[in-house]
Amino acid sequence: MRSAKQAFDLLSARWPVSDGRAYIAALEACEGVNDGHVSDESARESFLLALEEAEIPYSTDIER
Repeated sequence: MRSAKQAFDLLSARWPVSDGRAYIAALEACEGVNDGHVSDESARESFLLALEEAEIPYSTDIER
């Protein structure tokens, strides 16, 4: 993900878990970044927890 908006769009449109606690927290955090109430890092952490909750494999390596 390159932005909180991209993460929010993915969470709201194509996420396999729609009622998990981490999922809801990630949605709120990503929306909060757009509103200026949540830091990018906090939203990133919430998104990673939602990935774990949904058992979606991921890597935090950054491609350059």
